Amino acid sequence: MEWSDLKIFLAVVQHGSLRRAAESLGVTQPTVSRRLRGLEQYVGVPLFERDRDGHRLTAAGAEMLPDARAVESAALRVEEKSMRLTSELQETVRVAAGQTSAAVLAQGLHLMKSGPAIEIVVTDAISPNDTRAPDIFIDHGLPSDATGVTRRVGSINSAVYGAPAFGTTRALPLSSNELAMLPWLGFVVEQEHYITMKWLAETMRERPPAARMVNTDLMAAAAANGVGIAVLPCFKGDQDPRLVRLSERIDVLREDYWTVIQSDLAKNPSVRTALNWIIDCFGVIELPEL
Repeated sequence: MEWSDLKIFLAVVQHGSLRRAAESLGVTQPTVSRRLRGLEQYVGVPLFERDRDGHRLTAAGAEMLPDARAVESAALRVEEKSMRLTSELQETVRVAAGQTSAAVLAQGLHLMKSGPAIEIVVTDAISPNDTRAPDIFIDHGLPSDATGVTRRVGSINSAVYGAPAFGTTRALPLSSNELAMLPWLGFVVEQEHYITMKWLAETMRERPPAARMVNTDLMAAAAANGVGIAVLPCFKGDQDPRLVRLSERIDVLREDYWTVIQSDLAKNPSVRTALNWIIDCFGVIELPEL
């Protein structure tokens, strides 16, 4: 038995005929008749008697009426609560992320069809003077000292990219020996501890970089103009028409990303909606390659 069956039962009680019940519910009369027969088959007894004045309750139908109305009242309360929760989804959720994961979210804003407004702030740009702390933090790697509810939301792959000229005379993907002969772009000295820099130092056989810069956006711009090759997130490099992918995905540089939500916000409807949206954003860039 479904609530919609009881809804038809109550409509027939209220209006006294199948036709008027169907009109009130916005369905056809055959639909009302069919669903009513199904309900009677379910309970095992007739619920209505038909006479010249329409449909009137049998003794069994009259006995069932109070319970049906109680279910109606409960359903209306659920509807009212649902509407209230939906209205709560109009608030703003602030998400703090590093530059790479913030870019993932920015390009996935179209996936948020309804729900809370989203604010994306880059973690490095958060000031102690900010009046509002982020509701959700995104970080790569499982946070070891996080206080709150953590969840893995996805991962980001990386590969080597460069200007088309680096690949026109060679078969792609390039071998490690071929990559080692090309000028390369790296992070600044303060970022030498990055796993990407360690991989580059090994792959490039300790040759110094052609240039150093602080983020992958700058590397992409320099790589597009032939300054050197760069390790970039695949979702960035693959979408840049100025670049070609020169290597396979680099498995050791694949990074998992996690959200951290304060415990008192973990069940907030808006925060949960934003979390599902974040998972969707990462899901798009993790689609398998054709």
